Parts: sequence; structure tokens; C-alpha cells
Amino acid sequence: MAENYFMDLRSTVQRFVKLFGVLENHVTPCGFPLSVSQVYAMQELEKENMSITELALRLDLERSSVSRLVDDLVKGEFVSRETNAANRREVVLHLTEKGKKSIQQVKKQSILFFQNVLSDYTEEDKTIILEGFRKFSEALSRQRGGKHDK
Repeated sequence: MAENYFMDLRSTVQRFVKLFGVLENHVTPCGFPLSVSQVYAMQELEKENMSITELALRLDLERSSVSRLVDDLVKGEFVSRETNAANRREVVLHLTEKGKKSIQQVKKQSILFFQNVLSDYTEEDKTIILEGFRKFSEALSRQRGGKHDK
């Protein structure tokens, strides 16, 4: 493929990232007042309680970054910390009721956001868009050794 194609792809991805709001550090693309990283962390904790170390592995972030992220979530009363009864040196993270309700609200807002964004497209176009994102995500995952697949 021509170099122009890849420059166009690069430009299109950059525009998408900007328009989608990924660069916003205080609000999700659907408009919820948390950062994308905070929401990702809460989504992992919704699946199961875990330590900061395990959360860092799941998010593929440095432990120190996740620790700061969790501090903010604890301050906002979205997450709580409890000492692990089996290993008193380990702290286990849990979603609070506020955190659980917030994740449900993010899911609802996300559905409304995507419905609105894609409202002018046919079902066939929507399927093509989803398939394109899946294929591009798979290619990125392969390029990065699959470690971002979680």
C-alpha cells in the first residue's frame, strides 16, 4: 500500500481519538465525570475484587499509576480498601455501592451515546463499523503481543 494510505489512516485514528474524547482526563466519551482509566479500573473491580497489583496487571499500567488512580476512586467513595484476611499485608479493592451504581450509569450512558452517534447509519453499516473496530483491535493486539487483550 502507498505511504499516503498509512498517513491517512494515522490522521483518521488521531481524529477519532480526539473526537471520541480519549484525551479528556476528567470525563468519559459518554459524558460521565470520571476518567476513562478510572472507569476501566471500576469495570475490572465489578468483575471481581482484587489487589492493586492485580488491577495494574489487568489494566497494563504501572502499579504506582494505579495506586494514584485508586486513591482518587477511594476519595470519591467509588472504591474501598480492605485488608485481606488471608494475607494481612495485602489490601483488596472493592467497589462501593456508589461505584456499582456509577458503573451501571456509565453503561446506560454509553448505550445512549453510541445509539445517538450511529443513529443515521443502517444496521448493515453499524455491523461494518463494529467489524472494522474488531479487526483493527485484533491487529493492534497481535502487534503488541496480545498483552492488551484482557
